[in-house]
Amino acid sequence: MAFFDSSLGIDFRPNHLVLTCLKRTFGKIRLADHEIHTVPPETQKDEREAQTLSVINRFVARNLVDRDRVCISIPREKVIIRFITLPIATKENLQKVIEYETSKYTPFERGETYFDYHVLKEEKESIHLFVVFVKKVEVDAYLSLLKKIGLQPFSIQIPSAAALNLFFYQGGGKEQGASILLDVTDPFVEMNLVQERSLRESFHVPLPPEERASRILSTLKRSGMKEDVLSASTFFVYGLAADETVLSSLKEADHVKAVVPPPLSQIETQGDPSQLHRIYASIGLPLRGMMKTQFDLNLLPFEMRKKIRQIGKPLFILFSIVAFLLVVSWAAGIFVQYRDALNGVNAEVKKRRPAVEAVEKLQKQKDEFAKEIADLGRIRSEISKIELLKELTQLIPPSVWVWNFKYNGKEIEISGFADSASDLIPLMDKSPLFEKVEFITPVTKERVMISNETKEKERFKLKARIEVRKAGS
Repeated sequence: MAFFDSSLGIDFRPNHLVLTCLKRTFGKIRLADHEIHTVPPETQKDEREAQTLSVINRFVARNLVDRDRVCISIPREKVIIRFITLPIATKENLQKVIEYETSKYTPFERGETYFDYHVLKEEKESIHLFVVFVKKVEVDAYLSLLKKIGLQPFSIQIPSAAALNLFFYQGGGKEQGASILLDVTDPFVEMNLVQERSLRESFHVPLPPEERASRILSTLKRSGMKEDVLSASTFFVYGLAADETVLSSLKEADHVKAVVPPPLSQIETQGDPSQLHRIYASIGLPLRGMMKTQFDLNLLPFEMRKKIRQIGKPLFILFSIVAFLLVVSWAAGIFVQYRDALNGVNAEVKKRRPAVEAVEKLQKQKDEFAKEIADLGRIRSEISKIELLKELTQLIPPSVWVWNFKYNGKEIEISGFADSASDLIPLMDKSPLFEKVEFITPVTKERVMISNETKEKERFKLKARIEVRKAGS
């Protein structure tokens, strides 16, 4: 199986993680696999990271995707988008110009952000750009997280760019009038106005579910969109919160030509299409790994991007032939010179091999003895893990649900749910194995699903030091 015929998309959302895998089969691109996971909020960093890494690792292994063929998307709320017009004279040095004027377009100082741009239109005197800025600490956090499981993304996008790439790949944007892509993901709605297969405007605003349709239309009107253009526009609605209520309310609104899901006919899919429209942007995310897309935005640091040297095929062949001839000539010239020297080295190695092997054998025995001594010392000083688990099993009531347990030789850490978390500390204090039992985080009440039944439990996270044993005890 060719790895380069597949691409993985990891769409990080505030409260969700969407995974998609595209594969090319007989010249056709198909959605081979996808998953939607609800993840803990960012305030619960440890639980969020553990769950995220677990589901990503399992998804990558199941789909046999090369770990370098990964595209990720970061939440729209973490970036700043600007439509910028610059003099045409800056065309040859756009990267430096935008970097120098970062503080003009964002609340951040120069050097605090990663950014990338897409050229929307060139005119005689000016050039129009779509520019995305993001703080470096935000991107670095995602890169560090994925590095823990050996993933190196080659592209970092935003949901709107991924959706637009899929929309244009499907032939979208050719409709009479404008196309308005609506990404509905509570509590935000993103509106992207496309005319003549080019992005004209982009809005990302918080809109409550109540009267959402009228608020969307009023936002477009306040942006300066003329009523006749709006009435001739087609709304393409998608997103995790794009349910039938949103579609119906928009269809019933005045001055709306058509409200439909975005096209997906060019991608082979399985399952309910209405459910796939919820993850439309996520499906477009790995498209960047399969072809050249219309929006080539990439927020990955420049030093981490794969550089491909563009060279004409004839010139490449010529250089290859010349290089081959030079290598052959060089090899022939030095072969005779080094042959005798190599034979001499081989003879000396053969002569000294027995002595070297004897030293290596002694070193190996030394390392084995040192390891055995260290293991014996550790066994004498540490309490048996089985003994710890047995003690906890006897102490903790059956109603307590423990979902995470850590032990580093000096202390234990337990996370879980209990009817009354405060009762656990006096129970563990009675044990001769534990001391300094205390909560790490505040106890919170949550409703959890246990044995197909929803119960109210207290979430807890506590730690306890292991009672040090004296020699001979």
